[in-house]
Amino acid sequence: MAEQKKITRQNSVHIVGFLQENTLEKVNIQDKGEVVRGNLIIATDETSRYKVSFYIPQYLKNGDESADFTSLLELLPEKTTSIAKYLKTNPGTTYEMAAEAASKLWVVARFEEFASAEGERSRSMITLKGFKAGFKQETEESPFAPHAEFTVDAYIENIKNEVKYADENDEEGTATGRLIVTGLLPVFDESVYKIEFIAPVENGIAEFMSHTYTKGVTATLKGNLVNIDKKVLKEDSEDEEEFFGVPAGPQYKTVFIRERIITGLSKRPILQGEEKSISLEFVKNGLAKRLIKAQENGKREAKGKGTNNTSTAPKAEEKQEFVGKASNMADMDF
Repeated sequence: MAEQKKITRQNSVHIVGFLQENTLEKVNIQDKGEVVRGNLIIATDETSRYKVSFYIPQYLKNGDESADFTSLLELLPEKTTSIAKYLKTNPGTTYEMAAEAASKLWVVARFEEFASAEGERSRSMITLKGFKAGFKQETEESPFAPHAEFTVDAYIENIKNEVKYADENDEEGTATGRLIVTGLLPVFDESVYKIEFIAPVENGIAEFMSHTYTKGVTATLKGNLVNIDKKVLKEDSEDEEEFFGVPAGPQYKTVFIRERIITGLSKRPILQGEEKSISLEFVKNGLAKRLIKAQENGKREAKGKGTNNTSTAPKAEEKQEFVGKASNMADMDF
């Protein structure tokens, strides 16, 4: 266990984009002083948005004032322009015009997992916890290039083929060629987060990983966050009944894509016993602590439902089996 504390583990997400929505606020918390809390939703294009949650106290544990708190004061809603606010105050304008008028920001965050277990029911939701943000200053050396990227150090718990299912009655499904990689990320309290990543076919990532990596090793994973909501035209159904009269207009459906796509990884895995490896002992203890936290979260949620109190836990739909098979992380909030 001790060696885990000597090594800094990476769990970072960097986002650059247009300010879509801003709910930051400065509040005074009893016995804690002033805090900046709320969300920044950053858009990298018209269909891709990322919500980052903040809770930054004014003072650090050593009593010094937090530079991150001071920086976030400059991003309060009255000092920024969001796409949502611009569209509301300028009816009829286009998204492109609103994006051009919106504040351009950078955000540094980390992955956090909220796991909940109640009896045989369990769920997991991944969120982005922000701790730094500011206005993006565009220069020749650092142009404004919207993106959402991550770097993590993870213990590889599992690697499996991704299978897509046509519908709920499709028992076998079709392999996509991609891999679903379950990574365990160390947490400061010596528990772990369990997060799924996708090794794509592109650039030989899936092939390299299947030939080079196995369960039980440590890896540094780099990649892109994909968080897309878009409307697509429905395909005409062959069994759709014809009807007389004014033809129906085109029908659309909303497609949700929530994925963490690996674009690069360590040239070789870090094996158990090597200096930078995440040890099996740490993982076993971390999973046990994760389960305890999940059970406590489940009890709090059950108590909140029973007394009609509002739960303080993040809200998300429970994962359905079909959703899990399809790897469509529509319930993920990141």
